[in-house]
Order: sequence, then C-alpha cells, then structure tokens
Amino acid sequence: MPTDTLILPVNKQLLDLFKRYEAHTQVTPEQYIEALLEKTQPTLQAVVDALDESGGDANALAQLFASKMAQMSTAAEPVQS
Repeated sequence: MPTDTLILPVNKQLLDLFKRYEAHTQVTPEQYIEALLEKTQPTLQAVVDALDESGGDANALAQLFASKMAQMSTAAEPVQS
C-alpha cells in the first residue's frame, strides 16, 4: 500500500500505448509502473548508495556501483549443491 503519491506527466503517445496495453492485459498504467519501480528499486538503491559513498569521484562512483551490482547479482544467485 503506497504511502506517498508521485504524479508523472506523460505524453499522449505514451498514454495511448498504456491504454492499448491495458486493453490486452488488464494491467493498468499504475500497476505497470508500480511493478517497474519495484523491480528497478535495487538498481536505484545501488546508484544512490554509490553516489553517497563516492564523494564526487567519478572513478570511485563507477567502481562502487559495479561492486554493489555484483553483490546484488551474487546474492540473487541460487545456491548450488
């Protein structure tokens, strides 16, 4: 259940595309965007954490982001026996 609201202006072409998608899938634009944001939240978290830790150093930012993404990838891999 969302606690805050984010209003996103969209152009007519995108709105029409969402309407067509909803007609085929019964997935509303809000549901689609919510799922997209949930799936990409770990990447956004890694970017923001890397920005916080890099101190404005572009090389450090790139290394920190790559490291955080690798950690996420490793954590998501199933354990093999």
